[in-house]
Amino acid sequence: MDDLCPELLESILCRLPLISRARSKCVSKTWCSLITSLRHSFPPSTSSGLVIFLTNNIKNEPNNLHRTFFIKNQDHSQTFTLQCSTKHNLPWLVDSCNGLLLYAKNDRNHNWSYYISSPVLDQFIALPPRHKPSILARESLAFNGLNSNSNSNSKHNHHHFKVICFFFNEVDAESGKINCQTFSAQTGEWREHEAPLNNSNLLLEDGFGRSDCFSPSVYSKGRLYWIWSLCMLVYDDKREFFKLVGLPKSKSRRNFNYVLSLQLWESEGRIHYCEPIEEGFRLWIYIDDGDENSYDYDFKNWQAKTTIVLERIRLGLSWPCAFNEELQELYMQVAPGTIFSYSFETRKLAKLCCYGKPGKDYSISYIYPFMFNSANLIPRN
Repeated sequence: MDDLCPELLESILCRLPLISRARSKCVSKTWCSLITSLRHSFPPSTSSGLVIFLTNNIKNEPNNLHRTFFIKNQDHSQTFTLQCSTKHNLPWLVDSCNGLLLYAKNDRNHNWSYYISSPVLDQFIALPPRHKPSILARESLAFNGLNSNSNSNSKHNHHHFKVICFFFNEVDAESGKINCQTFSAQTGEWREHEAPLNNSNLLLEDGFGRSDCFSPSVYSKGRLYWIWSLCMLVYDDKREFFKLVGLPKSKSRRNFNYVLSLQLWESEGRIHYCEPIEEGFRLWIYIDDGDENSYDYDFKNWQAKTTIVLERIRLGLSWPCAFNEELQELYMQVAPGTIFSYSFETRKLAKLCCYGKPGKDYSISYIYPFMFNSANLIPRN
């Protein structure tokens, strides 16, 4: 293709996804120069962004309202904007999945209730109470984001989401069982069931904390993925089983126990794991063998991909919060109240935005990936 005229070559390359373009830089110096210039003349667009949830316990704020902000990329530009927020009295943003948000609220009797929001369409619905509403659970959304634009005439086809809850205190490591509840938008009801938990012996390892499950979940190809203390927890939505997978640990891993510093995301159809190390972050790819009962004794199901060196940047305490597939950028939060982006194409850091000062503008912040999809929650007539 080096024989092609520059205009034709440029026309071909600008149609490639950013990750394919970046890999083509090694073909020749001409290609490398051309691809680098395309990054500025034809910047990629993205429907991915961030949602920032700020809890507010500040006395001078009326009604103790909380805020949800959205960070969105301007089309075909390298500029991100902080969009106006929604004020509400829901104290917890629990999960984000392909354009939907899951909120939670507990009353004076410590009973939990849940709400689903579709921010792009400004829709909001309350879910019916789940069974055992007072028991603390880990809740996640399962929504593929594809059926929101379906042309089917089914009145339910537009919002086939599920909410999966499992209970930290109702896990039996010896029998390999975990009690969970699932809400289906198809039926409009909660269903309680006991699911198998494969490799449950990992729960008994030294240092495993059952309540250490705070990072955002990832929903991919009918499976949910969480970081649960020393492991990755996988739930197969169709076959209804859980599986624990040990997380790889580098020798230079940072010596602090903070689950929010670990992150999962999907890229090129694979689950990626980000591990904090002394130099910055190490990225791993999960190679699923498809065997629900397999036990990965020596972490052969994980392949080291790359290392992000941050020590010379002197960012201080930082942890990843989301990954943008189209832009090939990793977003990381730098305390307090600042988000940076790291480009896998340019290997450079850039300041993305500031969203306030803790204690003054908010009490606690949570950051999740967000997909700007028009996910319809309202049934058709």
